[in-house]
Amino acid sequence: MIEIIAEVAQGYEGSPKLTELLTKGAISSDADAIKFQMVVNDELATPDYVHYKLFKSLQMDSAVWSDIVSQIHDAGRKVYFDIFGQDSLSIAKTLKADGVKIHLSDFYNHRLIEESIRNFSRIYISIGGIPLNDLDFLINEVIKKDNYKNIYFMYGFQAEPTLLKENNLKKIISYKERYPNFKFGFLDHSAGDEEDAYYLSLITLGMGIDCIEKHITLDRILEIEDYVSALEPKGFKDFVRLIRKFESALGTNNLDITDMESQYRKKAVKVVVANRDIKKGEIIGLEDISLKRVGDSSLGIPVIKIEEVINKALTKDVKKYSLIPKEYVCEN
Repeated sequence: MIEIIAEVAQGYEGSPKLTELLTKGAISSDADAIKFQMVVNDELATPDYVHYKLFKSLQMDSAVWSDIVSQIHDAGRKVYFDIFGQDSLSIAKTLKADGVKIHLSDFYNHRLIEESIRNFSRIYISIGGIPLNDLDFLINEVIKKDNYKNIYFMYGFQAEPTLLKENNLKKIISYKERYPNFKFGFLDHSAGDEEDAYYLSLITLGMGIDCIEKHITLDRILEIEDYVSALEPKGFKDFVRLIRKFESALGTNNLDITDMESQYRKKAVKVVVANRDIKKGEIIGLEDISLKRVGDSSLGIPVIKIEEVINKALTKDVKKYSLIPKEYVCEN
C-alpha cells in the first residue's frame, strides 16, 4: 500500500497548541504518517539569513514533542521529522521517531545521512534539483548497497506552489529505471486551493511510487506557515480517499490472466461456427466455417482458431450457425 504522509512542515510555527491541533487534524485525515520540520539551534541558517528569526521561533521544548509523538503513535500512525543536523537527529532518535527525512538543504551533508542510516530504519531523501552525478556519488560512496532498503528518494520541489507543467513526473520513471533497488516517493506541492491538489498525485500511482507527501494546514484562510500547497484536514481526508480508491486499480504486475479477464475473454472471443449443415465424416473447407460469437455454447469446448479444423473431418453432425466443439474434430 502506498504510504501517505501529512506534511505539517513548519506550519506549527513553534506553538504547542497549534502543533496539537495540526496533529489532531492530520490524524483525522487518515494519513499513514505525520511529518514535522524540526529546526533547533542554528543548524539551518546563519543570523543574517532572511528567515533566521522564523527558524528560531520553531523551537519547542522536548516535552512538547514527546507528547505529540505519543499522540501520533497512540493513534496507530507513524511520525517523521525533517532533520537539519546532529542536534535534531539526536532529538528525533530520543523521541523514537519512525524515520527521518533529509531535506534538500542537507543533501550534501553526507555525515548527517550516514548518521541517519545508522540510527533509523527509514530515511527519506529529497532529490528534486539534484544532478545525477551527485546522486550517483551519494549512492555509491555514502549510502552503499547494503543500506538501499532503508532509503526512499523523494522527487518534487516547492515553488509555492509548483505549477503543473513544472512537475515533470516522467522523471520518476527514469529515476526508477536508473536506480531499481531504491524506493521512490512524490512530494506534491500543487496549489492547495486548486483541483490539482487532489488529482496530481493520482498520476504518479502508475509510476510505481511507494509514498506521497502532501502539506496539511488547519485552515487556509489563516495563512499559517507552509499553507500554500496544503489541504485542510477535511480536504486531506478526501485526498487520502481518492488515493486509496484509485490505488486499488493498480493490482499486480503478474502477467497471468485473472479470473475476471478469463470470463471476459470467454464472452468476447469469436469461436469457429458452421456456415452450413456439416455431416459426420465431411472434410471441412475454409468456406464451410467462420468466426462468430454464439448464443448457445452448450455443445462443448469451442474451437477458437480456424486452422485447427481446416481439412479435418467431424465425428458428429453440426448444424448451420452452431459452434464446432473440439470434441467433434478428428485428429489426423
